[in-house]
Amino acid sequence: MSQWSKLAPAMSMVSSTVAVSLALSSPLQAASFTIDNITGTWFNLQGTSVFNGVGTDQVRWGDPATLSGQSGLNFQTTSSLGLISSGSNFVLGELTHLNFPVWGGTAASGVDLLLSMAIDGVDYDFNYTFTIDETPNVAGLCPDFQISTTPCDDKIDFTSPFSTTTFVKNGFQYTLELLGFSRTIDGFAPVSSFITEEYQASSAFLVARVTKDPNSIPEPNSLLGMLLLALASAGIKRRGFH
Repeated sequence: MSQWSKLAPAMSMVSSTVAVSLALSSPLQAASFTIDNITGTWFNLQGTSVFNGVGTDQVRWGDPATLSGQSGLNFQTTSSLGLISSGSNFVLGELTHLNFPVWGGTAASGVDLLLSMAIDGVDYDFNYTFTIDETPNVAGLCPDFQISTTPCDDKIDFTSPFSTTTFVKNGFQYTLELLGFSRTIDGFAPVSSFITEEYQASSAFLVARVTKDPNSIPEPNSLLGMLLLALASAGIKRRGFH
């Protein structure tokens, strides 16, 4: 029997194995990822020397004009999401703006958020900038964005574009998309800013999604691994060749 005759069944099995592997990893097939160690940390607070909470997930600013305390921002993360399927929206955390009167000259004008997480054990960081518009609480001097009847609403703008990052799993390329803030956890009620009445709070969820590159193909190393696995399964031994 020729070497080819001996190898033909095994190579046929290799081809079938690779084909099945590729089919199972096709763009239509959802993959799962472990996302955990999610943290949000405020830093680079600007415009005031009266503040606290920098380096934590709750930052406060201003000299309080009432017993209600300072204004501020909270970012409460979902500490561990467990397994997430590609193509599905999920929540990384909730942003809350607390609006209380502070004395003029002590309000903040901007702050940054460092968002960190691990995807399948690999750490990723994202930075975001928020603009803070603290207004004078005087009737008749409220800004154009005023929506309540209480003088005067304050505004938080999400001024940074929402980032993406790419990574490879099982030889295929995936993208983590931060879709932005939404009033609902499904991500279908997006907001680009908060306009918050005095003595009130506004909240929104930071929504993300992992998607597979539809044009992605396995890396050569991944294909080689499939071939070697198939060859081993077929029982092909080097000593069997003559």
